Amino acid sequence: MASSAEPANQQQEKSSVRSASQTETRQVKQQRKWFEVTLDSIGDGVITIDVDGKVTMLNPVAEALTGWKNSDASGQPLEKVFRIVNEDTRAAVENPALGAIKDGVTYGLANHTLLIAKDGKEISIDDSGAPIKSGGELLGAVLVFRDITERRRNEQARALLAGIVDSSEDAIISKSLMGIITSWNHSAEQMFGYTPEEAIGKSIIMIIPPELREEEKMILGRLRQGERIEHFETIRVGKTGKRINISLTVSPVRNSQGEIIGASKIARDITQRVQAEKELNRLLTSERAARERAEAASRAKDEFVAMISHEIRSPLNAILGWSQMLRQGALDKTATANALESIERNARAQAQLVSDLLDVSRVITGKLRINSRPVDIMNSLESALESVHLAAEAKQITIDVEREPYATVVTGDADRLQQVLWNLLSNAVKFTPRQGHVSVKIARTNSYLEVAVSDSGIGIPEDFLPYVFDRFTQADTTSARKHAGLGLGLSIARHIVELHGGTIAAESAGEGKGTTFRITLPVRALRPPEVESPQPIVPIDTIANEIMLNGLRIMLVDDEDETRELLKMMLSSHGAEVLAASSGTEALAQIDECQPGVIVSDIGMPVMDGYMFMKRVRALDSEQRSVPAIALTAYARAEDRLRALAAGFQMHVPKPVEASELVMVIASLLRRI
Repeated sequence: MASSAEPANQQQEKSSVRSASQTETRQVKQQRKWFEVTLDSIGDGVITIDVDGKVTMLNPVAEALTGWKNSDASGQPLEKVFRIVNEDTRAAVENPALGAIKDGVTYGLANHTLLIAKDGKEISIDDSGAPIKSGGELLGAVLVFRDITERRRNEQARALLAGIVDSSEDAIISKSLMGIITSWNHSAEQMFGYTPEEAIGKSIIMIIPPELREEEKMILGRLRQGERIEHFETIRVGKTGKRINISLTVSPVRNSQGEIIGASKIARDITQRVQAEKELNRLLTSERAARERAEAASRAKDEFVAMISHEIRSPLNAILGWSQMLRQGALDKTATANALESIERNARAQAQLVSDLLDVSRVITGKLRINSRPVDIMNSLESALESVHLAAEAKQITIDVEREPYATVVTGDADRLQQVLWNLLSNAVKFTPRQGHVSVKIARTNSYLEVAVSDSGIGIPEDFLPYVFDRFTQADTTSARKHAGLGLGLSIARHIVELHGGTIAAESAGEGKGTTFRITLPVRALRPPEVESPQPIVPIDTIANEIMLNGLRIMLVDDEDETRELLKMMLSSHGAEVLAASSGTEALAQIDECQPGVIVSDIGMPVMDGYMFMKRVRALDSEQRSVPAIALTAYARAEDRLRALAAGFQMHVPKPVEASELVMVIASLLRRI
């Protein structure tokens, strides 16, 4: 019985083992199925290999990326199915799955890797490899990789854009809708002085001047509405406080849903352009002002020509008219006296007109000179009062004088100061109506002497007062004006006063309210006793006419024919023997033979000027090198005089020169007086 039961037990055990094995097989198949479904459903490519590096499986994603079917790839070397190179160098790179088998560790994601597919297509991938172990036994490795072509393309685009932004000469800045800076390129750093670390995360207000902060509110408001702001010219401020003129373009930045999340700003430095525009505007304004001045000068010239024509013709008419009447002998004694008085009066007016024109010419050319010496201003005033006395009496105008008892002596030219006072007094009489009043007050103020000439006349309009001392300027320049004149006297007076180190000013409360002219002159330092009465001055012409230059041989050097002839006649009339030369070269050739007692030479001559001529004379190897010499020239500046003396001349006489002056200079140089 026992023997018959044993087979039954064995049979039952075998059945149990068979059942368990079948159950385990089903579970393994089910797990494998789940594994295959999982591999098929994941988005990454998966390749498994055995310990020999032979492919055992490709999931569908791996098949699509490599171009290999699972059936074709099985048993193939991994390097053949999965061929990878470096994206930048194109060099082969180590396969991470093979590295995992070799080292028994997981290899992380590789960067910049290209997969070369079966058809040669290149795909940017990220890949990693890990060993497959069971109970410590290495069975193979798994390779996981994914297609990152789109990501790499975006990265490259971003890198390209970043390179463009960073290399742009314009400052490119991005910010949020709250005005917080989110990016800051290199040009922004160069323009504003802040590094990206200093700027990013800060408010854009940091570069906006306080007075322009409202602009940011306006810009953000327009951005929220989706507007683009182009070429908005404004001012920003750098880290150092430097203000920068910029042209600003602001564009809204949107997210993937189209929502506006910030702004991109492009700022171009236009400081140089703005400065150039300002300079251009300044030049245009200057040119416009110059043109207006030129037009005004042209009008003034036309008015001056018309005025001078009138002022010259009017006295000429009286002179010619009365001269013809006198020639006809049709006038009685009284009429003849009136005629002669009229001719003399108008001739003097003509002389004064010519004198004023010459003085203005000297003022313009800088040739108006003063002969400085101690002058009692009271003497000049008395002479001026005497000149206007008859005119004041004719209009029944009273002239009161308030004198300063002491210290009325100044350093100056008596004739020129008398000319100034005469001009002020004659104007006061001219512009004051009949039975009016003129006053003169002389007072000492500190170290200055003030002379005030006031009248009760027609006054000066307020708008004309600043121009009263300008040349050829009168308050009334129309043909209907009541008072004659060229408008030169006050201009000449101002220049003369300034040459004396003084000032002159005009005051008037307006038309019909009179005028006051004030002159200030430095007082000469004197001892308290009164100044001696001046001795009568003998005219220089009288002295010069008595001087004779008999026996004196003069060498005259001048390149102008008419000047040589005139000077030769002037000097010959005083008994001198004159040898004339037209150039320095000609004079040097004749000097030893001529043996002059004095040389009179021009300075401005062609080829060899007067300076060079005199240096050659002083370098002669004869007695003529020490002959006295006078420079006679139109170069009348102080530096011209010093240059002439340095060249070897003993005297410097500016042109134009009168015969009496030249004779006196020669006689003085040769000690004949």
